[in-house]
Amino acid sequence: MAIKQKVQLSVASIALSAVGLGALPLSASAMNFVPQQQGEINVGLGCLENCLELNPVFDSIVSLTDDTSGTRSRLFVDYFGNGDTKQTYGQGTGYVEFKTKDAGTNSAGFWFRPSEVEADGSNEEKGQLEVGTYLFNFAQELEEITIDFFDTESKNTTGVLAINGEQLAAPEYVSKGRDGNVFSQTFYNVSSLELKLGQDKVNGTGDGVNFQMAGTVADTASVPEPATLLGLLAIAGTGLGLKKKAEQDIA
Repeated sequence: MAIKQKVQLSVASIALSAVGLGALPLSASAMNFVPQQQGEINVGLGCLENCLELNPVFDSIVSLTDDTSGTRSRLFVDYFGNGDTKQTYGQGTGYVEFKTKDAGTNSAGFWFRPSEVEADGSNEEKGQLEVGTYLFNFAQELEEITIDFFDTESKNTTGVLAINGEQLAAPEYVSKGRDGNVFSQTFYNVSSLELKLGQDKVNGTGDGVNFQMAGTVADTASVPEPATLLGLLAIAGTGLGLKKKAEQDIA
């Protein structure tokens, strides 16, 4: 059974790291699954420009129909920080533009960035509405995987819907938080997962969420013991103030 932990990082903590991941107590062999290059990932919709090469930890990433937009979304990798430049993809109504400074709250480092697509192929906010649902199939079982969610400001809209092909009885949604929040979830013994990001509203734009992933591949030479969640570990000397996330909404 996949065991999870949830924490909230302070807004300041994400600014202390150019990558963002690394605040959680992952094993020393954990790797960052986010490509360290800006561009689009082919999730079954092709690419507006050239496609990025997937990290070999993924067998595939597939865009599914999102229940708030009613459509399948594109997926990009975007970067905020020193040396960033404006990125543009495609043309016409499907044109996507990511500026060096987002209209909303800005993260730091490389992040997966969903991009909502309308039924007619157009998009909202020049592709800057980060809403989508994706199926991640991994090339090998992961001993553990941590997902960081950036700037979740609506409840029951962002989190894990299914693990290893089985729909969860209750989706593992992260709570909404203050502007610039980062929520994290860790799961164990994972070969696939379905992830829901953000919310597209009928009237207005909605709530967009970027995300990062990191983890370790399971040792196939032996059968791993069931993981036991021991609790949050104090991280000395990093200045990252981790705190347990209250299960109620944050005003």
